Amino acid sequence: MSEPASKLAASPSDRQIAAAAFVLTLAVYGLTSAQHVLGGDSGEFATLAATGGVAHPPGYPLYILLLRALRWLPAVEPAHRASLITALIGSANGALFYRACRAWTASQIASVIATVTFMFAPLTWQLATCPEVFTLNVSIALALVTLAAKTPDDPRAALRHAAALALLAGLGISNHHSSVLLAPIGLFAWFAAARASKRPLAAVAASIAALFVGLLPYGYLVYAARTFDPTTTMILGDTKDLAGLLHHFLRREYGTFSLGISGGSDDTPEMGAHLGAFLRASVVSLRGVPLLALAGVASAITRKGRRLVFRFRWFMLLTAVVVSGPLFFTGFNVPPRGSSALTVERFYLLPWAVLLVACARALDGLAVPALQRWRWAAPAVIVPAWMFAGFDAVREHHRPTVSQYMHNVLALVEPNAILLGSGDGRHGAFHYARLALGERRDVAFVNARLMLAPWYPAHAEALVGRLLPHLESVHGAGESDSYDAGRLLSELLATHRPTYFTDFVYDGYRDTVASYPIGPVMRVVEPDGFMPMPEQLFSMNDKAFARFTIEPTAPRNVDSWSGRLFSSYARPWQVLANALAVQNPERGKECRRRASAFAPSGAPP
Repeated sequence: MSEPASKLAASPSDRQIAAAAFVLTLAVYGLTSAQHVLGGDSGEFATLAATGGVAHPPGYPLYILLLRALRWLPAVEPAHRASLITALIGSANGALFYRACRAWTASQIASVIATVTFMFAPLTWQLATCPEVFTLNVSIALALVTLAAKTPDDPRAALRHAAALALLAGLGISNHHSSVLLAPIGLFAWFAAARASKRPLAAVAASIAALFVGLLPYGYLVYAARTFDPTTTMILGDTKDLAGLLHHFLRREYGTFSLGISGGSDDTPEMGAHLGAFLRASVVSLRGVPLLALAGVASAITRKGRRLVFRFRWFMLLTAVVVSGPLFFTGFNVPPRGSSALTVERFYLLPWAVLLVACARALDGLAVPALQRWRWAAPAVIVPAWMFAGFDAVREHHRPTVSQYMHNVLALVEPNAILLGSGDGRHGAFHYARLALGERRDVAFVNARLMLAPWYPAHAEALVGRLLPHLESVHGAGESDSYDAGRLLSELLATHRPTYFTDFVYDGYRDTVASYPIGPVMRVVEPDGFMPMPEQLFSMNDKAFARFTIEPTAPRNVDSWSGRLFSSYARPWQVLANALAVQNPERGKECRRRASAFAPSGAPP
């Protein structure tokens, strides 16, 4: 089934297949792109697409610049436009993936199977149809892997080849730091090209210049921080000078290899859990193709007259898979469970892309001469099957829950309200409403977790119009810093603005602060303030819910972005069910019934 390497130049049929992959993926991704803000970083990137600014560390300037450059695309709303731009990038990956497989000597049929498997894996599809940075990360990785497949024989072409690899390295870092994990194959290919150029010093000079060009997008972060107004633009960091830019670039407030700001004894990496989660996802999401590839290798080895030949270039490609995959994930300081799994799994995309390029060549080991005549029957079946199998997961991921929650809360709270909470989804959604949609600019969302970041308190002070406490150490020497949550709430209440919890971000709030649930949020009661009686609270929530727009069916996963926000609608009915259980049993049963309607998958709320 495989063709000789001499036939692997871009033939007319290859160009046609690559174009078909682009067109098919563009049609599917375009039609299934999320039209509203989602959880995670979706709201943040949708806002940045509309207003410009600085993303959370390390800034992702290349992706932001692309979002800004294509902001003229017609769309339902800014979040939809950001989704469409990402879908356009993802569609290009269809052609790039096919060419990468062919560059590594896979047959056309195996390349098509690997391409379709990757492009319509649920995770790939989800992240390519909403505002997320990982799809562009794959684009740059595929371009690099394609160039790394072969070193040009002509010295001048080899010099240009080395510079192109360096340029891709710079662009990759400007988009997402995880691209450096492809160093095994990238550096190997660069050294081979520099050597073949016959002018190693010129290759080094050209590559340094190309790398610098690739890193130029970081200059946008300095420009944005110096010129944009942080009250009307999302500025998530202090990048006004070189020191601030370096701090942002190195993710120092998180820890370079950590995923969360706060540290502590419970942040010990769970290496076994991460490895198991990655391997399971690699088999299930990629439809067992990696296992078929292993079978193909075994078949090629055992077939009469065949033997496994060691190729160092292939060894470096597979090393890049290990480095960007298991070796990287096992050091994460968040477990691959619950909502944290949604954060972790996004990093699977990069090693999957490289792995499936290798798998495409291995699939050729399954060649059976009797099947040669019908070899195109496989993709004819696989393309619709993989699309059908992945669509439901994409639809579930793109639920309008976060957008509806955002609009419902903003329609509920009083003028000049303060929302105190946490979570990337809430933070992004409420800033998206205020900055990108111009909705309820009087409402300020304060992210309590971000108060640990050195740049954020000043940003929050501008929103609420009052000085707020900065980071203080409340532990002994050598222990982790934490935030004085009580002082923060006291300062917010001192503004005499209506204050709400979107979630109990600190346990102390739940036990010591008087509040009552109204819709999906909790109204904080000021000293000597009004605390409604149960029947009054029932009436208040009954009227509020009558105005809400809420999906008729609950999300299937309580730990998804949608599931967690949807569950918050159950809170007032749970509280009322307990409060009314004795004095009004029938009303208590009604409240319990209403609470159960907001339990994902029918699980108890």
